[in-house]
Amino acid sequence: MMELLKNKINLDLVLKNVEDYCYSEISKKRFKNLPYIDNYDSLVEIHKKNEEVENLFRKYPNEFSLKIYDYSDSINKAKIESLLNEKELFYILKTIRTIRVFKNKFNIIQAQDNFNYNYISSYLENITDNILLENYLDKIVDEDGYIRSEASLDLLNIRTNIKKLKNKSENVLKQIIRKNISKLSEAIVTKRNDRDVILVKPEHKHDFGGIIHDESASGNTFYVEPRENVIINNEISILHKKEKEEILKILKEATEYVAENFYELDTSLKNFSEIEFIFSKINFFASVGLKKPNVINEQKIDLKKMYNPLIPKENVVKNDIYLDNINHSLIITGPNTGGKTVVLKTVAMCVVLTHLGLYIPALESSKIGFFSRVFVDIGDDQSIENNLSTFSSHMTNIVKILDKINNKSLVFFDELCSGTDPSEGTALSIAILNELKKQKVTVLCTTHYPEIKDYCFNSEYYINSSLEFDFDLLKPTYKFIMGLPGKSNAINISYKLGLSNEIINEANKYIKESEKENNSYIDKLYENIKDYEKKLEYVDNEIKEIDNIRNNMQEELTNYYKYKDSIYNELYEKFNSDIENKKQEMLDIYKNFKNNISLKQHEYNEVISSIDKLKPSSSKFNKEIIREKNDKLKIGDDVIVINYNQRATILSIKNDILQVKMGAMKLNLTKDDVKFIKKEKELVRSLTTTKNVSKNIDLSVNVIGKNTEEAIIEVENYIDKVLLTGYDTFTIIHGLGSGILKKNIGEYLKSSRYVASYRSGNQNEGGLGVTVVEVK
Repeated sequence: MMELLKNKINLDLVLKNVEDYCYSEISKKRFKNLPYIDNYDSLVEIHKKNEEVENLFRKYPNEFSLKIYDYSDSINKAKIESLLNEKELFYILKTIRTIRVFKNKFNIIQAQDNFNYNYISSYLENITDNILLENYLDKIVDEDGYIRSEASLDLLNIRTNIKKLKNKSENVLKQIIRKNISKLSEAIVTKRNDRDVILVKPEHKHDFGGIIHDESASGNTFYVEPRENVIINNEISILHKKEKEEILKILKEATEYVAENFYELDTSLKNFSEIEFIFSKINFFASVGLKKPNVINEQKIDLKKMYNPLIPKENVVKNDIYLDNINHSLIITGPNTGGKTVVLKTVAMCVVLTHLGLYIPALESSKIGFFSRVFVDIGDDQSIENNLSTFSSHMTNIVKILDKINNKSLVFFDELCSGTDPSEGTALSIAILNELKKQKVTVLCTTHYPEIKDYCFNSEYYINSSLEFDFDLLKPTYKFIMGLPGKSNAINISYKLGLSNEIINEANKYIKESEKENNSYIDKLYENIKDYEKKLEYVDNEIKEIDNIRNNMQEELTNYYKYKDSIYNELYEKFNSDIENKKQEMLDIYKNFKNNISLKQHEYNEVISSIDKLKPSSSKFNKEIIREKNDKLKIGDDVIVINYNQRATILSIKNDILQVKMGAMKLNLTKDDVKFIKKEKELVRSLTTTKNVSKNIDLSVNVIGKNTEEAIIEVENYIDKVLLTGYDTFTIIHGLGSGILKKNIGEYLKSSRYVASYRSGNQNEGGLGVTVVEVK
């Protein structure tokens, strides 16, 4: 039944090449037997799985290898102790390796993205890596699917001996050929009966002993295996037999190993084939341009820019279509070849594709409701054998449909009740439509009967619709129009094609007055619809223009802030650099005249401190704040908490909620509560300057417990601070110990250009455990 439905709506043609996008034979088989999903929760879950894999597929399009082999028959053979061959072991090895590599890459990506791919993870949780089996098979099967020589020591020895004998045979034959070149038809070695032979002239065929394996059709050449080579080839044949026996032994052991891992292999294949199948689906969707539908638990269809994928892209027309089982079941009227049946089949195709767990030829904003069954009456199933006419075949199908429908059914009728007397066909059509309305069935129907148009005008359940026809070009535009019935236009078309006025006027006399009024009404309605569409198009264009202006303004504003911040940054760094230079100049001046001018140390410190106060704070220049989109925030970023105007650091991000640390506090905030800031650049400190120096530093530096290198670095840094604060002396605490540290520090002080003198401490200063230093 499912195959018949696919054929009726041309879905079989859409899925014809789907196998080209599958990664395995397993997926190819599954696509051929896709079931119609008649449970809403199951349908939603399948599309959620599709969406999850699609996100991963689009983000990492070439990251995963998914080619696997269906080894289920092989492991079942192993389970009943039926010997596996080399290729079967090779397919098992390739598949479990593919699964392991996928699992490892996926786990890395999931941790890296900080995102839970729940469905994929649930499948992978049931998959065993089988690393021991993989390593075992890799040792015995090579990359071409044959048993490795290293699979066993015996096999290695056998193949080594075979190779030696073959080399020996080759050398023997070369010598025979070289010595007997005149007796040969041709100086080459070939094979007969899987044995190496030489090509000998008839008169010398017995000169070499050995075996004559064959002769040419002309009788001018005999294929001779020389006596010396017969012995070697016999030895090779014996070794080949032993080789086969050893390979059988290895295959038997491997088969037993596979049988021991039957459950893990079976479970891994079943779970990973689910992942691979979804990836195959997404690969197909992405390649042919199908989009994800929104599945809703209602009996309605809302398709945006729907198109038929079988129509060439340059000719396809995309339409919006809405129908339901409340007051929007649709009746499409209009002339033949206008596209009514194409629309009907395409809507049916979208619904069935969705219920097969696939994507649809429409925009992602499209909605597909849940329908437990889809019924179609399309095409002509008349049969000479069963004596069925066109009408009878349609009615037989309709009877079956009416027996099975309910309020969750979707029915498609193409030319309802056609093939019979128009008056009876109309009556039957209205009666059937009333029955479908009574049972709240969602309906999409095409018809030629003009009375059905009037029926729809007076119905609160059915709505007229049609496809636009270009009267000037005498061809349909295939544009779908809701709320407007179609006209046949037969008389007008005939007039445009040149039929005489007399015949046209005569034909118009026979049209019913009510039909003329309906056509006039349709024409006026069509003009109103066209006018409405023009206004709607104008509004859409205005909205797009406003959006463009807004985006441009936003971009200009962002560029302005970036420019302003760059200027602030430049001024900030230049200003602070100038201050540091002035401080250095003052320090140099002070060093030059401190012994001659009585400038007190605390006075100098106050001057330096007052200069530091002139530095602009980062908040004054707003140098840090770079306005960026908050959707790029990540853990570790610095932000400004807007309500507090304080800097904070992001600790975690979950569902757009940020946990930040602001001072000693932790706060939970939204992204709108913060602004991203770039981390402040660290200024490069010269040898003789520092960014922040305390006005009051200790007069001693303790290096006890440090090695010589660490201690000297500590002392060197301390001397920088002493020079900046203007102190004359300080003390190095190094302890007694073995005296090596004190000695090495003394050597450093002796070579330092900033040290005037140094000495061991007095008894009240710490004695030999300290060194007192006087700076220049």
